[in-house]
Amino acid sequence: MKIFILKTITVVFVAGCAYLLFFSVEKTDKNSICVIEDRSSKKIVRIVKPTAGGYAFAWQGAFPWLFLVSDMPLQRAADIAVRIPMPGLESLLTEYYYLRIPLRVSYRIDREKFSDSSKLSDNGNGVDELVKKFFESELTREIAVYLSPAYQREALAAQVDAILDRTVKSIEPELAAAGLVLSRARITGAVVLPDRVVYNEGIAHAADLRKMDKMIQKELIDVHSTMDREKIKNEQFYARLHEISKIISANPDILKYIYIDKMAGNVKVILSSDNIGVPGMLEKETRPGKVKPREIDNLK
Repeated sequence: MKIFILKTITVVFVAGCAYLLFFSVEKTDKNSICVIEDRSSKKIVRIVKPTAGGYAFAWQGAFPWLFLVSDMPLQRAADIAVRIPMPGLESLLTEYYYLRIPLRVSYRIDREKFSDSSKLSDNGNGVDELVKKFFESELTREIAVYLSPAYQREALAAQVDAILDRTVKSIEPELAAAGLVLSRARITGAVVLPDRVVYNEGIAHAADLRKMDKMIQKELIDVHSTMDREKIKNEQFYARLHEISKIISANPDILKYIYIDKMAGNVKVILSSDNIGVPGMLEKETRPGKVKPREIDNLK
């Protein structure tokens, strides 16, 4: 019996090892990178670096219902629309006041250096966005001298190709440090440079919007001030009511002789007209002759 159990355990162990090796070893081409995708989140969770023979070991492959093991091409090409806002018009969120440069960028992922697996999710769109940020940042810096202090549209239009060449040379080391090798970048369509008239209109429009914003802010401050004053007045009013409530609570019999004439400003107390015009609580001290009912302002 013991021999049978031992053999069974051995068979299960060998079968498990065979299963693990069969599903966990991935043959990777030199022009691709092995990635592990979490099926539930659809995110790339790991980059598997191959051995000298081009084989990559990924234990996640033994759990195909949880992970997807696949190859992704190292060579990529991305269509990038670089958008650069005109100086002073950043607040105008419209394409009308942006410089636009359409680019086709070819690059290669260095699987020995690239390590940010999250950017490979969604078919590698995160890597394309990273490349776009590098180009936008450097092109914005290169073009800035043509936009300020004066907009030099004609000079900029004549230098666009040269600016792109300088940009490529400038960002190549930065991309290489991120594990990306830049192959080529070229302009694929019309470069949109707003006319001077459009730029001047935008400056005037932005100034009008700033004035309107200041007016709105001032009105909001006035409204808040008014609300604060009303709040203080209401608090004072309720404080007076609270004092009256305490007086009445301490002297409930007074309700037999008074009624509230008004509750804003001064609170007037009117004595009831009984036979002598004096509340019963004061009757023990003196009983004056008949007098006419009168009005007393108790809060003065």
